Amino acid sequence: MSHSVGNAKPTTARGERGMALLMVMGVLAACMLLISHIMLVSQLVSRESYMVSSKGLLRYQAESAAETAFWMHLTDRRLFSNRTLGQAETNVLREDVDFEPWMLDGRPHLFDDGRAVVYLQSGENGIKVSSLESDLRVGLDLSDDADRIAEIGDFVDAYKDYIDADDLPNLNGYEAEEYLADGFPTLPRNAPMQFKQELYWLPNWRQVVQDEICIIPPQGVSYNFGQGNKPSIFSASDASIRLRLSLDEGSAELELIREALQEWHDHGTALDDQLDFELLSRIKAQFDFTEAGLAIVSAVAYDPNREIHAGYRVTREAKVGSNTFFADAQKECLSIWCRVWE
Repeated sequence: MSHSVGNAKPTTARGERGMALLMVMGVLAACMLLISHIMLVSQLVSRESYMVSSKGLLRYQAESAAETAFWMHLTDRRLFSNRTLGQAETNVLREDVDFEPWMLDGRPHLFDDGRAVVYLQSGENGIKVSSLESDLRVGLDLSDDADRIAEIGDFVDAYKDYIDADDLPNLNGYEAEEYLADGFPTLPRNAPMQFKQELYWLPNWRQVVQDEICIIPPQGVSYNFGQGNKPSIFSASDASIRLRLSLDEGSAELELIREALQEWHDHGTALDDQLDFELLSRIKAQFDFTEAGLAIVSAVAYDPNREIHAGYRVTREAKVGSNTFFADAQKECLSIWCRVWE
């Protein structure tokens, strides 16, 4: 009996040592996992901190480049009275002056050794609420697009109901009762729109609004876009080009126009030197080659590795003589219609 008990002691000790070793290894494995997790979290926090700080600096850089570009544009306006866009850089107005063109023509302007790029474009392009129905019907023919024109009529009625002060619906309108049924109890505004995005609250906008929407002037600002004015070809969207020239996506003419505009943006080659007379005449009949009085200044700044970027976009009047060019009576602060950091 005693012999049996004596043999059991070494076996028990070995088992205890094995369990202790397993526990130690388990604790070490858990510690290693915890350390790995902490290191990963530390790297993520460090990377996120770098991203946030870099984004902040790049936003300032983009804003600075945009503001500088706008002042250069104002200087360009003061130096050169001819505001016709798309002329070759060797035109007689500029050949004796060492000053690159700063016009609203969509061409890139580089800052900080190429780490920031700015584009100046027309702020008058797009569908305007002041001429909503006529802008929506651009390129449409009553005999071929009757259903589409009817949809536009319903959309315009809904727009009128959205901005008028009463609750009486137009013929095919959309008033508070309809918005409530759709789950929007605070609509319509029953006052003039303040933001262009409000058009997206109107019913059936996806089928009707085929082009970009032009900015709405701020409250208290009266800006004359003109009746039936033509957009700038150098700031036009693809949709605008297709609609106004009745071109299909993928058509040879549309591709020629795209290539010509790209050549202008990259090398300043005038459209007159790239497109045939017939196509160029059609473009000039539908688009404007004269600079607008409202500017969109877009800037993008990149980090040295071009892995992180930040954008800045501002819309403001460019005619110094305008009554609303300045935001204050002392004429010390320039007015801003809209600005967005991206």
